[in-house]
Amino acid sequence: MEEKINTDSKEHAFEILQQLNEYRKTGRHCDFMIKAESEELPVHKNIVSASSDYFKAMLSHENVETKSGVVEIKEFDEVCVKKCVDFIYTGDAYVAKEKRETLMGVAHMMHLQRLCDSIAIFLEDDLDPRSFFQTKKIANRYNCKQLEEKCNQFALQRFKGIAQSDEFMDLDEKFISFLMESKETKAKEEVKCKMLLAWTKHDIDERKECFLSLVMTLSYRRFLVANEPLIFESAKSLQSLTLSILDSNENFSEKDVNFTKNKQLVVFDKTSQRMHSHDVDDKTWTPMQTIDQAIIQNTLHSAIVMESYIYVICTNGSFYRLKYAESNAKWEQMANTNLQWACVVALDGFVYGIEYQNYSNIMERYEPSNNRLTRLTNKSLILAWESLVAADGKVFCIAGQSEQQFQATNQVEIYDPVTSTWSMDNGSLNEARYCASATATEEGIYVMGDYDNNRGSTLTTVEFRSSVTNTWMMLKPMKTTRAQFSSCLIDDKVYVIGGNGNPAIIEEYDPETKEWEIIETIQGKNIIPLATVAISI
Repeated sequence: MEEKINTDSKEHAFEILQQLNEYRKTGRHCDFMIKAESEELPVHKNIVSASSDYFKAMLSHENVETKSGVVEIKEFDEVCVKKCVDFIYTGDAYVAKEKRETLMGVAHMMHLQRLCDSIAIFLEDDLDPRSFFQTKKIANRYNCKQLEEKCNQFALQRFKGIAQSDEFMDLDEKFISFLMESKETKAKEEVKCKMLLAWTKHDIDERKECFLSLVMTLSYRRFLVANEPLIFESAKSLQSLTLSILDSNENFSEKDVNFTKNKQLVVFDKTSQRMHSHDVDDKTWTPMQTIDQAIIQNTLHSAIVMESYIYVICTNGSFYRLKYAESNAKWEQMANTNLQWACVVALDGFVYGIEYQNYSNIMERYEPSNNRLTRLTNKSLILAWESLVAADGKVFCIAGQSEQQFQATNQVEIYDPVTSTWSMDNGSLNEARYCASATATEEGIYVMGDYDNNRGSTLTTVEFRSSVTNTWMMLKPMKTTRAQFSSCLIDDKVYVIGGNGNPAIIEEYDPETKEWEIIETIQGKNIIPLATVAISI
């Protein structure tokens, strides 16, 4: 029987890492290079891969970086990139005050979670009225929940201190509302009211319509009516004031009456060459606008809803939009994409697209405000038939078919718009799949159906990725088999429609009962499978 010999394993590990760091400094045994501006940092692939999911994902596939042996980091300065490499080899980190945000950005990009957590704790301990705004910006940008809460509590306790800074005027409406409405804010009523008015007048055209909703206490109302002419320049403010007076004297409020918009599915019908909306509650169909002939000629492929527009993209990359609520609205042609057979998703006012039927690692982003397309950082995986969905402020590219041996994959890549970087999801799907469909709720991501090239058939399987645990689990399968189809969310229920297998059947999934139900069989329509969307009318 073997007996354990007592050794100092921590000291052993430290000595090895210390020796590897000496090797790095002299370039000994280094097989990869990280470039940042003028800095060239030789490293060991196995060390950076073991320390960073960013490098692990990059170096696990054949790509430009693995072929050249060099990765160039252009988004951040050389000082902070070097600091992060030093951390990988030593576990130590140092930062100047002016470099805090950049160091967190590099650490976040490289997925150095221990360093990110340490920076957050460092920022908590150093929080004061001068550092507050930068710290809050870092916490929000990199989703540091504990640091965000620390900033919130600091702002409540030190309201007067942060309000004296010019940066106070640039705070967003949501945070100003939090400060004004909280009972924990340590400031007199007149101080809060004075600062709210100053904040409003800093950008009066954008803020005057909403400022009164932030001050619906009796003392604020009395002061504003008596002293502030701005209140009478805004119809919205007068409406809010009237409602606040009524609410103080009536036994019911607006929340007792449901005037929410009706949400419906919209399909694109090849037969009638027009859109049709479907009310999932009363099971009725309503004809909508016709499809522009240019869209028909260029072969409509996929669609997305963003704000008040439906955007469609054709197989050749031509791109159009329609203000769907206006019956006489005309289709507008937008800047053409460089993507063929693209699928798209909306996130934070942008449209993101990847190539669907072509083996590709390209993603583009469309910005409606200036009608401009931007080529983004390439994905690590070159795939076709992927599922694209937006969730938790990021874009998820899920599964797909690889070009080698045409095999399905169960891997998931995630694009972070904040850092413009890709990473591999820590968890993989339980089943490899392609030609599936994905949709997201506040609770997580649903991925449904697929084509199984091993069995030569479409499938019914469904998986769910929780936003809390970030793990994939199998759910009850759909009633029907599907591949290459659309899925939408209406009132927290998931709807699937179209596709190969059962193109005429609409199914509904209720997350509360965890049951699927066939709710409709489409009659007399030949719908475009990847173009169904959900709208509010």
